[in-house]
Amino acid sequence: MTFTPPTVSDVPLLFPIRIVVPAATTRVISFPDEFLGVAVNLRIDNEDGANAATYRYGGDALSSKNLAASSFDTISNTNVKLLQIVSGAAGQTVVEVQAYPIERTEVAGIVAV
Repeated sequence: MTFTPPTVSDVPLLFPIRIVVPAATTRVISFPDEFLGVAVNLRIDNEDGANAATYRYGGDALSSKNLAASSFDTISNTNVKLLQIVSGAAGQTVVEVQAYPIERTEVAGIVAV
């Protein structure tokens, strides 16, 4: 049996996730905490026409990646729980996400007797 990772068209949206990070701002996004899901496909769009933005996913384990002015990058077929964005000084950075919901075997806060 082989595993075939899902493509963008195979993944249903939990709900449309669009995060706008204002200019000159650092934002850490925790998908499980904020959206009850895990990001599997992301598009990071630097709308700053003059300055680069940076992003890092997976916590401190991976290095930051540079995103040139007026460009975008995609992350596909992965499980991202944590994303850090540092937007440019003159423009916002927009993150669009496709996510799988976190599956739970029991309802939180209810104790079976």
